[in-house]
Amino acid sequence: MTRQEKALWAAVIILAAGVLFMGSLIVIRGLKPAGTVHEPDEEQGGRKAVAAFDGQIITEDEWVEELKRTHGKDMLLQMLNQKAVDAEAKALQIRVTPEEIAEKVKADAAGYESEEAYFQSMYAQLGLSPADIRAEAAYQLTLEKIATLHIDISDADVDRYLEEHQEEFEPKKQYELAWIKLKSRKAANEALDRLERGEDFGKLAEELSLDEYTRLQGGRLGWIEEDDPFVPAELLDAAKELQTGDIAGPIRLQDDGYAVMQVIDIQETEKPSSEDIREGIRKQLALNEAVPLTELEAQLRDKYGAKIITKTPPGQGAR
Repeated sequence: MTRQEKALWAAVIILAAGVLFMGSLIVIRGLKPAGTVHEPDEEQGGRKAVAAFDGQIITEDEWVEELKRTHGKDMLLQMLNQKAVDAEAKALQIRVTPEEIAEKVKADAAGYESEEAYFQSMYAQLGLSPADIRAEAAYQLTLEKIATLHIDISDADVDRYLEEHQEEFEPKKQYELAWIKLKSRKAANEALDRLERGEDFGKLAEELSLDEYTRLQGGRLGWIEEDDPFVPAELLDAAKELQTGDIAGPIRLQDDGYAVMQVIDIQETEKPSSEDIREGIRKQLALNEAVPLTELEAQLRDKYGAKIITKTPPGQGAR
């Protein structure tokens, strides 16, 4: 998965995380067994406290109200989208199989060391469990099937695309990289000196790197394809000249600063089967012709009479 795909995926599942969080509040509040024994709660004026700072209490009501004010409309829209998509899938007898879900999760996790590492990253960044991720994958696959149900892509269309874009399906090199982003050439050279003295690359990245996204992961960028446009080209150009285990630097970055980079591993991607390639092309061409998925969600909400009836807070206009 490229850095852009990770960002897009994160943007999608942040909304799902919000829905799941609000749902958990409903479950926690509404399904407590009778007679359950609780530890005494801190209260302020009879309201349950959830946090305190410098002697000031934040109540559960204040917390929930702030969540509703800042993210409430997005959460409600996502909940309505889910219901509308489920209703349409049932009406059209559309079903997503466990195998399809597993395949999508596998594809989304391709940029990580393993599927487990992907799950751990999603939990650390967004609080999403593997079950949450699979549920979102099922939703996206269902929405895509609804969007493309009546779009027919011929074999000739697939052949034409394959002929014009053959290079997309050739095996490519992938690099597992780690980096330390630094402000100056001097700082980069000092980091290289410490590495030459035997210091651990990951620990040094945690100490020195300016990149917040990778610093706490020991500077790891994950698996990156050789032509990934969302990774600094200077890193990929350097990686092409290196072997597994090599460290390079200082590498001047076009946007800002310098980098020291380690090539952890190199592999060549496996070329998909002809059948898988053709099926992927057919799906992409159909999605290109389909109504945009966000527009489809809006159409389905209208079709099933979904609407938000709560008052919209200031600053949150209707979509």
